[in-house]
Amino acid sequence: MPKNKSKKGKGRGFQNKGMTSDLLKAGESTNLQDDETLSEISSVATANSDHCTEESAASDGIAEPASSEDVEMKLKESIDGLSEKTAKYRQSCLAVIRKSLYTTWLVDFLENFRETLSDGVERCLKKGKGEEQSLAAEVVAMLCVQYGAQAEGEEIFNHFKPILTTIILDKSASPTARSKCCLVLGILAFLASDDMEDVLQCMDSFDTVFRNSFLKGDKSVPTHTPAQMDLHVSALSSWALLLSITPWLKVKEFAEKRLPRLPELLQCKDVMMRITAGETIALFFEILRSEEAEGMASRLVSKRELVEDLSELATDSNKYRAKKDRRHQRSSFRDILRAVQIGESPEDVIKFNSEVLYLDTWTMKRQYANLKEVISTGMNFHLKENSLLRNIFQLGPSLLDSNRNTKGSHFERHLYNQAVFKARSKVRGKQRDKRTGLGT
Repeated sequence: MPKNKSKKGKGRGFQNKGMTSDLLKAGESTNLQDDETLSEISSVATANSDHCTEESAASDGIAEPASSEDVEMKLKESIDGLSEKTAKYRQSCLAVIRKSLYTTWLVDFLENFRETLSDGVERCLKKGKGEEQSLAAEVVAMLCVQYGAQAEGEEIFNHFKPILTTIILDKSASPTARSKCCLVLGILAFLASDDMEDVLQCMDSFDTVFRNSFLKGDKSVPTHTPAQMDLHVSALSSWALLLSITPWLKVKEFAEKRLPRLPELLQCKDVMMRITAGETIALFFEILRSEEAEGMASRLVSKRELVEDLSELATDSNKYRAKKDRRHQRSSFRDILRAVQIGESPEDVIKFNSEVLYLDTWTMKRQYANLKEVISTGMNFHLKENSLLRNIFQLGPSLLDSNRNTKGSHFERHLYNQAVFKARSKVRGKQRDKRTGLGT
């Protein structure tokens, strides 16, 4: 990672014992620390959330603005606290930093603390366990989200890629930490890597994990703990995320290798694994159709048997499954079935502030789902303010502050959204041609 220009700045050498004692008491619960501290740090460059429509934004609990001096002091304490010996204290500090990165622009402020923060997070990943590693990985992901397409984003990816990969492949590590590292490494490669070889290496690591959920040699379904299944789901979803940006020639190789086996995951006992596998199959079919290679799909997998399996899952009423799982599964597989049968795209709508995001391809749906998993309650803020995310989802430049306080009539918003939808459709048509060019 790049060296800090001022290694002896105010952020180092945290000595205030009174502050240490107070923060240690608050550190008894990571979630409690999040809630108590957010009210002090959420005022710096936070999004205007007057018109947010998602429940996640409403639950952020943003309180009265704190002064910039208070914000800086709290963040300095948290960054310095990453070197403390008490694990709970370090977790509390990581939680504070993570929460502030959700809804606050910190790139300029952290410029003088980047080396200190990077070193602290690296120690937490290498020497910490379980929850501490998960929190540290989330901080890494949010740093990459904030830096976006800047050179610092790629530096973060290159620095933390081997560390995250080691944890992912370490079978003795906590499955929860490995699962979080899968999600984070996928996001880092998706946002910051310009080297396709690095992306393919990440995909290979994910493949090493989720392939353990394929049927055994005797065609029986393997048995895993819930934590292990969460790990396999995270690995598969991150693999599918990177598949969505893979050049066509590589997509063909992956189709040959994995498309015939993905239907096996539809038999897993875990509902999220079944849904993620189904959505990955739909993504494969979407890409193959865009390249006019549907015959390849028919050659690799029996469409009749696949449709039968999907239809069964779309109408599943087995009582031994939880009612919530059955409802979620049926809803998801109805969309997946239509995607495989007739090439129909999803029609999900995300409303934030006075804007609307249409997730009308399986590519966009996978990209949004993985980003939302990592950014969590900060998704509305970053959709409004983060130029990289706005470019990914083709939302155009961020709206001016003066426009945010004027929603306009329902009819005006409808016309605006229609125009955006038409423009986006034209751009995507050109992108399909571009995908073909990447593979040649």
